[in-house]
Amino acid sequence: MRESLVNLLKLQEIDKEINALHQSQIDYPKEINGLKTELQDARDQLDAQQQRSEELEKDRRALERELSAIEEDLKKHQDRLYEVKTNKEYDALQLEIATLHDRKDQHETAILESIETVEKIVEKLREDKDYYQEIEEDRQKRIDELTVKLNSVEKNVRAWEKKRSAIEPGVERSPLSMYNRIRRVVKGGIAIVPVRKGSCGGCYRQLSPQRLVEVRRADSIMRCENCGRLLVWNDEEAEV
Repeated sequence: MRESLVNLLKLQEIDKEINALHQSQIDYPKEINGLKTELQDARDQLDAQQQRSEELEKDRRALERELSAIEEDLKKHQDRLYEVKTNKEYDALQLEIATLHDRKDQHETAILESIETVEKIVEKLREDKDYYQEIEEDRQKRIDELTVKLNSVEKNVRAWEKKRSAIEPGVERSPLSMYNRIRRVVKGGIAIVPVRKGSCGGCYRQLSPQRLVEVRRADSIMRCENCGRLLVWNDEEAEV
């Protein structure tokens, strides 16, 4: 029985490796997707800023065309001042000229504000592009590393399962069956533990002297009365 229990400990270490690999098949894709999402969000933000900059430039050019039309119209109105015949016509023309001056001032102000806004966006865009290039290199490197690891998981699982198959015949059917049942329900899948300083190596509950003697003899399967884990004697334990 002792040999079976020792082999179960070895089996458990292998199962821990296999479980970790299976967990990595969940964790690696999740991390990869998170990194890709981070990069895409940063890329989308850059694209949005670029689009905003282009829209403002387009609006500014439209304002400049309107300003040119206003200035041309203003010149025509000013030229007509010398052609009017009555004070009424003169006053009406002056009012139109004043309105055109207001529109001209508004357009010039809007154009200046647009230029300032675009300059700020372009500067921010330049900084964000530099930052994106930095994180893109870093995140892509991590993605590549995780992809390589993910691609090797199945191979590693098969290698550990081969080792498991080599050890499993060295475990009697009864303790193996019990081990498999316990590992499905206990925390971390730790179904068999060595005795440490007179206590269960799983829950650390102190074992009775009689139980310690029985565990050491290994004549039969012994379980912790508190957590239910299988117990195996640790050769480093002091004499009972």
